Order: sequence, then structure tokens, then C-alpha cells
Amino acid sequence: MRLHRLAPLAAAATVALALLSPTPASSQTAEEKAAARSLAQQGAEALQNKNYAEAIDLLGRAEAIIHAPTHLLLIGRGQVGLGKLVAARESFLKIIREELPANAPAAFKRAQEDAKTELAAIEPRIGSLRIVLTGPGAADPAKVTVKLDEQGVTSALIGVHRPIDPGKHVVTATAAGRNAVTQEVSLGDGEKKEVSLEVEAPTEGAAAPEGSGQTGGAAGPTPDKPQGKSPLKYVGIAGMGLGGAGIIAGTIFTVMFVNKSKEADDAFNACPKPCPADKQAEITALDEASASRGTGAIVGFAAGAALAGAGVALFLIGSKQDKPAGAMVMPYVAPNGAGLVGRF
Repeated sequence: MRLHRLAPLAAAATVALALLSPTPASSQTAEEKAAARSLAQQGAEALQNKNYAEAIDLLGRAEAIIHAPTHLLLIGRGQVGLGKLVAARESFLKIIREELPANAPAAFKRAQEDAKTELAAIEPRIGSLRIVLTGPGAADPAKVTVKLDEQGVTSALIGVHRPIDPGKHVVTATAAGRNAVTQEVSLGDGEKKEVSLEVEAPTEGAAAPEGSGQTGGAAGPTPDKPQGKSPLKYVGIAGMGLGGAGIIAGTIFTVMFVNKSKEADDAFNACPKPCPADKQAEITALDEASASRGTGAIVGFAAGAALAGAGVALFLIGSKQDKPAGAMVMPYVAPNGAGLVGRF
């Protein structure tokens, strides 16, 4: 009877550990593993047929389900096929830098060796481009937006050489209230070039263009737009409150578990030997009720501790920083985890 009653509590402890621990790769279901293998096979076939974009998409989905250096190797090859050498280099480097265990599959180790060979082949082909701003507008870079192939360029990459794929590229610079200045540049394999854009001064009172400030240094808040208090402090307080509620719930369930367990013990000890079937059924019902309350206690303590700890961390972080634009954080409790989710 005792051993039978401990089994539900062991299962409850497993639930609590799942709440506090990230899901391991080995927890993938058989269906997910089969799907990942199928996606990888389809991706390999697409790669062989030179359908590079499709191959990258399929292999990326397989990698999202189960990580494997072989997925990244094929993704890198697809990127090379599309001429995206800079992205391919990052894929190959990720494989090379991964520390594989001694008992890793031979295919994984071979993927690392292949990645080294293929990285060495594309390195000399990657070009280099330096974007420079000149003219009156360059004096106020916070009001200038620079884009490379329609992608914003961060201020850290203005005036310095950056790796770039060979081929044709379009660079634009837009000052507030002015028309965009555009220049095309073509680079051959391994070629190094510089693009200089002469920018007019922003018009008086013109609003900064969307995405502006990417080429400027870190700008502080303007006097008419003071930064608010960080919401992380308040989210942290909410998290601590929810954590406290979880711990209180765990305490209540613990008391209920102890009381119900005592009832089961008393009924078991009072039952004559042999114990009649109706009494056995009554004791079993008390066992199950006790176990369910024990489960509630463990889950309450686990979730409460996780939320309270996250709340304290967020409160401390929020006390040291200003409000991030559009920040949002919400606590969550799910069957496979507990914590916080949001954007910063």
C-alpha cells in the first residue's frame, strides 16, 4: 500500500522538474523526428536539383525541430548556390565551432570536416565594401538613413569595410526632407570597393526619415521626450506577486495532502485483516485524493519559485535601465515550462 501511494508523487515531481527545466532534444516525439528526417531528405533533393531557396527553407525547418550539423552544412551549400557567401560562411563557422561529443555520429564529424573545406573555398570570394557619407548632411547623421539593398545599415558599419557578397548592390542615403541619394556598385569575387554618398543637409524642421539614426552615434533622449520608468520593475513586482501566490497555493495543497494522507493512514490501520473490498476501495480513494493534493503542492511550489525568481531578476534589471521602446513582458505557466515572455 505504501509503495503504491508514492508512485503518484514521483510523477508529480517529474512534472515540477519539467516546469523548471528546458525541454531536452531527446524529448522530441517519434512523429517530430520522422518529420525532421523527411524535411531533411526533401531539402537534400531540392539542393541536388539546384532549388536552393526551397532547400534552405526545408532544411531550416528540419533544423528547427532537431539540431544537426548536417542540416547546417546543406543550408550553407544552398546559400552558396544563391550567392549568399557571407551567410554561408556563418553557417559553416557554426558547424566548425560546435563541440561534438566523442560519441557523436560519424556524419556529424564528417560535416565539420566538410564545413572547413567549403569555408576555405568561399573565403577568398567574399568581397568588402566601405560606405562613406560626405556633404553637409554628413554632419548630422542622426537625420540620415542609409540602406544597403533595402536593408538598414547600422552606424557601426558606416566608414569601415564590411564583408559583402559579390554581385550588384544598391546603396541609398536619405536625409530628412530630401530625396534619396542612390548609387549602384558591383563587386567581383574577393573585390574591395568604397561607395561615397554626398548627402544634402536636412531641411529645417523636417521630420527624420523612418529608420533614421542608424548611421549616427548613440543619441540621448531629447528634452521634450524624457524617457519613462522601465516597465520591467513593475513586471518584476507582478512576477513576485504571482510567485508568492503560487507558493501560498503550494502550502495550502501541502496541508491538504498531509491531512488526507493521515486519513488514509488511519483508515488503513483501522481496517481488519483481511481488509474487506469496500474498505480497500475507500482507502484507495483516499490515496488518490492525497496524491492529487501532493501534485498540486509540488506544482505550486515549482511555478511559484520560478515566477518569484524571474520577478526579482526583472525588478533588479528594471531598476538599472530606462524604458525600452515597445517593451512588453508577461509571465506564463505551461505544461512544459514556466517563466516570462515578451519583447525588449
